[in-house]
Amino acid sequence: MKNYFFLLMAFFMFAGTMSADDAKDLAKAADLKNAGTYRGEKKGGVFHGQGTYEWDNGDVYEGNFVKGKLEGYGTYAWAEGDVYQGGFKNGKQEGAGIAYYAGKNNLYEGNWHEGKRNGKGKLRWANGDSYEGDWVNDVRQGEGKFIAANGDTYTGHYENNRRNGQGRYDFYATGDYYEGNWVNGEREGQGFYQFANGASYKGNFVLSKFEGEGTYTSKNGSVYVGNFHNDKRHGYGVYTTKSGLEMAGNWENNKFVGEESIIHKLMTSLKNALIVNGQLTPAAIVLLAVLVLSLGWMIFRKVKPSDK
Repeated sequence: MKNYFFLLMAFFMFAGTMSADDAKDLAKAADLKNAGTYRGEKKGGVFHGQGTYEWDNGDVYEGNFVKGKLEGYGTYAWAEGDVYQGGFKNGKQEGAGIAYYAGKNNLYEGNWHEGKRNGKGKLRWANGDSYEGDWVNDVRQGEGKFIAANGDTYTGHYENNRRNGQGRYDFYATGDYYEGNWVNGEREGQGFYQFANGASYKGNFVLSKFEGEGTYTSKNGSVYVGNFHNDKRHGYGVYTTKSGLEMAGNWENNKFVGEESIIHKLMTSLKNALIVNGQLTPAAIVLLAVLVLSLGWMIFRKVKPSDK
């Protein structure tokens, strides 16, 4: 059984980590009622202390037993080549432990609870990718850092093994980075994308693309504020050059197609006058009150009985 320890150590040097579905079930090891052979210490006729149990299917456990169950420190080797070495409690992985999965050449090192990865842990895939951070019931959940084999990195929040919530992704090949909200692995909602050449975008994302309202600042200092669709200026927007010249109107696929209408200008001016920083101005509140009173008066006049 000592060979399993050296197998794990060798893998630390040459391989990567396990995927989220690699956790092995030790249910059959909890009471040791399956057919097998035991060699080791006993107490009152029960496996207790150091020993080795070998199942007829080829699985082997070497380590500590307490009242007939795997408990304490030990090594469990599956017949197909997978190995777990670390803490056990009541027949399940518990506390610090290392798991090597021969079929995928992946490795996990970290904390376990009731047979599942829980707490802090590091996952290394055979292709060179790695994840280090929080785990809940065998899935990446909470804060963590992912490093891809190509050098890309993500630092932020995970839910159900995917990037969800706030996080930053750095693209190694281009030098670009994105910081903002994520939904199921996609840039979604509000975020900021910085290009290595100095250009940047701040605004809304849908399925990792510029979509909706946003601000794009080019490397030469010109700024576009307006609507985007599928990474392109599309809809109404205002383009301002570095020298201060403005071009306001409608855009299609990054091309300016026409100035804004008088109605749009009036609506924009009215909006700016009534709403500041997302809050109604005093003038807007007064206007709203007048409209409500006027509407109420009209309804009252309509339903009032005639005195003729």
